[in-house]
Amino acid sequence: MKSIYVGAKQRLNNCIQLSSKECKDNHAHAYEIATITDSRLSSRTASATLDLNNDFNAMPYDTSQKRFRYDKLRGRWSLAVDFYFACTSHAFGSIVFSELPVYVLLFGGVYSICSYLIGMLLYAIPIFGIQTFLGQFSSSGIISVFRVAPIFKGIGYSILFHNLATLSYYAVLASIPLIYAANSLHTVIPWMSCDNAWNSINCSTHSYYDEEDEEQYPHATVEFFRAIIRSADSGTKDLWISWPMLCGVLAVWLLTIFIVLKKITFIGKFLRCLGLIMMTTFGAIFVHLLIHVEFSWDSFISYMEPTVNNSKATIMAGVRAAILMPTWVLGPGWGTILTLASHNSFRRNSEKLIYWISGTHMLMTFMALICGRIALDNFEDHVGLFHYHVEEEHNMQFLYLCFAYLFGSFTSLPNFWSFLFFSMLFMAELSAVIIQMMTVLTAIFDEYESARSRKPLITILMITTLLLTSVYFCTKQGFAYLHLLPDIVTLTHLTLSILLLTITTWIYGRERFQCDLQFMLGKTISNFKIFLLRFVTPAFLVISVFQVLYLLQKEDPPSLLMIIIQSLVYVIAPIYMVYKVCRTTGSLRDRVKQCFAPHDWHPVDADNRRFYEEIMGTSEMLVIVDREHRQPT
Repeated sequence: MKSIYVGAKQRLNNCIQLSSKECKDNHAHAYEIATITDSRLSSRTASATLDLNNDFNAMPYDTSQKRFRYDKLRGRWSLAVDFYFACTSHAFGSIVFSELPVYVLLFGGVYSICSYLIGMLLYAIPIFGIQTFLGQFSSSGIISVFRVAPIFKGIGYSILFHNLATLSYYAVLASIPLIYAANSLHTVIPWMSCDNAWNSINCSTHSYYDEEDEEQYPHATVEFFRAIIRSADSGTKDLWISWPMLCGVLAVWLLTIFIVLKKITFIGKFLRCLGLIMMTTFGAIFVHLLIHVEFSWDSFISYMEPTVNNSKATIMAGVRAAILMPTWVLGPGWGTILTLASHNSFRRNSEKLIYWISGTHMLMTFMALICGRIALDNFEDHVGLFHYHVEEEHNMQFLYLCFAYLFGSFTSLPNFWSFLFFSMLFMAELSAVIIQMMTVLTAIFDEYESARSRKPLITILMITTLLLTSVYFCTKQGFAYLHLLPDIVTLTHLTLSILLLTITTWIYGRERFQCDLQFMLGKTISNFKIFLLRFVTPAFLVISVFQVLYLLQKEDPPSLLMIIIQSLVYVIAPIYMVYKVCRTTGSLRDRVKQCFAPHDWHPVDADNRRFYEEIMGTSEMLVIVDREHRQPT
């Protein structure tokens, strides 16, 4: 029996030297044999793996390495579609319906659509795949996953800090659609009336305007939004709190506490239900909107043509901005896909799910582009030219002015359609907050075993701290700073993605990375996909980084607080690298080698781990000395 198992091991171990077709046949045959014989192997076979060796073996670890202990209570999705719905919730966020994609379509037309598709192919899908592989293979969060190259674990702490900083303000963005949804339940929609306490003397509900007028009376829709963000009164102090936003933030965090304290099976069902509701709601809104405006094929063709007078610079601006839009597939925080994938079963064919999720996101984004263009045209036909008659306060103002007026102006059931739309946005943003919170908590509990027994207390304390931090962004000054954060977050996304590709496909090694994928998915991974990950995607990301820097240079300079926060994200990783090398014993060269070598990198499931160790070699895994017990494991 042992000889059969070793033969299977040898077949898969030779996958690096074999051609693609041969590798596929041998890999499948090896996996089939090993699956049949795995349960029948004696303890003598397991102990014999100590003598196995191959080209992948790294140097033995020194006593400073801490062994990873898998949390058996972290759980897995009850259904494969839970991962799908959790990831696709990002397709309904506020950013998808914001000003940016609409003006990308206006400036670039069909050229921007092509650029968006290229960005999805060369950026979003590869990074989505890398995160899914790392999470599913290791069954761990954004810190522990860097067992693949321990010296870079500081990147995990940088990601943790980045997500905490994102959560501190993202709950505010989730509270605004909740405010609009709640106000949609009034008999008379507040933003379609001037009979409210916040309205000025010059408030107007006009449905047409003279294009030649340089000054336009403020519309009730505009005054409602400014009342929420406390910018209506020039005498308002910068740190005065918007009470509607604060109430919304409290609701968001209370719901988040209730959800994240549950088991992953409950969270999966909850996100699945939200995903189904959002898809159904958006489908109904989209169809009704096309019927309402009598959308035709000619209208579609006109939307695909740039509205500028063949200005090359303007079209290129839309094309460049479209390249950054695929970032939304990965969510507002970094590593959320990795965390969600860590709850997949090890043998799940996640590659198909990646394509389904990406395809769904592209479809939803394209539908949102059409809706946004319709909302903008309707607003400029009846209220005023958006950038001419409306003073900009925030880049999300487009969403809450144009869409609010669009649904509020419906002749039939305006309250109903307004409530549906803004409830959909709230559910999407609530899902984003929950998933980001999961990412933070999972990273902490996976890395620190002692914290697992105090999960409820740590969760409540952390969310309470984030709630207190969110209060600042409920003020006039704090909300005004939010318009710079998306560009800064995008820059961090791109930088972390470049580092992740470098670690997995270059430092960890192309051959072992490719064989790990083949082992997990049970099928051959083409060399073309690996080439795309190693060369094409990094080059594309570097170009995108320069693009974001160019956009940031044109914006208002960020505040000192934001500069400090983002600087910490980039400083944590180098500091940890120095700390890691100093903690390791031996010569400097040996220290660096030990810190770069994979540590405890294997499937956590006992059966899959034993087969993986047989194939890849176990000397670098089984000679680890536990720092706590000082005993060979």
